[in-house]
Amino acid sequence: MSNKQRFLFSFSLLFTFTITSSISLVNDYKHCITINFENVRNKKGRIQLQVYKDSESFRAEVPWTTRYVSKTDITDGKASFKIYNMPSGTYGLVLLDDENRNTKIDYNWLVPKEGFGFSDYYHTAWSKPKFDDFKFNLTAAKTVTMKVRYL
Repeated sequence: MSNKQRFLFSFSLLFTFTITSSISLVNDYKHCITINFENVRNKKGRIQLQVYKDSESFRAEVPWTTRYVSKTDITDGKASFKIYNMPSGTYGLVLLDDENRNTKIDYNWLVPKEGFGFSDYYHTAWSKPKFDDFKFNLTAAKTVTMKVRYL
């Protein structure tokens, strides 16, 4: 193989790799999740939205990312929020109505004093739900409803 052929071969490999990587990045980071909050009881504090990618991180309470949402736009207990540029994959959203902004759920004896919710799942049991109860696959833009529950 001549130097010119090696150069062309190397260049074409590099070009193909660069284009493939760029297409992969564009395809993996194009999705938007619209979250519709319902049943928020007041405008005090903020919404803490935790994004989980699997059951292990949910059990360990180590979110992939956390977003904080202002409650100033709440009307009749409802608001909306968008997360842009999300890669394709499996996700589960957990909401805390963090009324005192301390980033953790507060309890009165063993009962939560603040509201909580999960993506497209209204949890009525007394125990923590399983990740499979509220997970979803993101392959395109998606709208999720999170109804806040207070005990």
